[in-house]
Amino acid sequence: MREDETKPKKISASVLAVLLWIVTAILGLLDILAVRHIARAISARIWSGTGRSSYWALVNVSNWSVVAMALIWIVVAVGGGEFHRSRVGQRSSWRLFGWTIGVEVAIYVLSLLV
Repeated sequence: MREDETKPKKISASVLAVLLWIVTAILGLLDILAVRHIARAISARIWSGTGRSSYWALVNVSNWSVVAMALIWIVVAVGGGEFHRSRVGQRSSWRLFGWTIGVEVAIYVLSLLV
């Protein structure tokens, strides 16, 4: 047997970076719905019992929160992809992955608590 067949294959840093980038993009899409839920819950508490206009305020807040989060998602997905592409395997790239995933998970957990 050759020596290279007995060693386990290592996943390269670029493949791991692409997989983590895809995970952050998917979590970001889930966070759009999470922030929409948070915005609706907060606005429902603010405008509860004010009549018919509160329904349209709730719809408006819900729609605008999705638009704002979609723009933020585009910036994070494209900007993060470019950042990680230019810094594959560097400490700054891994640190940004950690922060991004941490913030995205925190937003999702917050939406479960609201």
